[in-house]
Amino acid sequence: MQAASDADVTIIKATKVVIEENTITISAEARSTIRLFSGEQDPDYKGGTLYGMPFSAIQVYSRSATFIIKRPLQEGETTDNSWKMSLEAAKSLQAGNEVGRIGYYVPDMTIKKNMIDSMTGFGFLYPKGK
Repeated sequence: MQAASDADVTIIKATKVVIEENTITISAEARSTIRLFSGEQDPDYKGGTLYGMPFSAIQVYSRSATFIIKRPLQEGETTDNSWKMSLEAAKSLQAGNEVGRIGYYVPDMTIKKNMIDSMTGFGFLYPKGK
């Protein structure tokens, strides 16, 4: 089951993975799906909504980008276990294995030459199949 996130990143090929206590930094070729608000709240809108506002989902390719995943600030067993899962997935990616995706919540991103150059935010790295 996929969690609701604002941006999802599928790593195609990682070139570098740096694991720290509260951040994971990945340099990689990737494909990102980003949800962008496309208007104000409209009760008559029949398409996809997020927080009651219409949104559009776009896919963006990155030939070489930096993805920084920050450990969410909330504390608790669920968040702690999810961060441990992220660290294990990062170690697996570092070893050359395929992982699931990065799920970001309100990330900051830089786009250069019509490709994502970097994305930073709170989120999790999911193992394959999650």
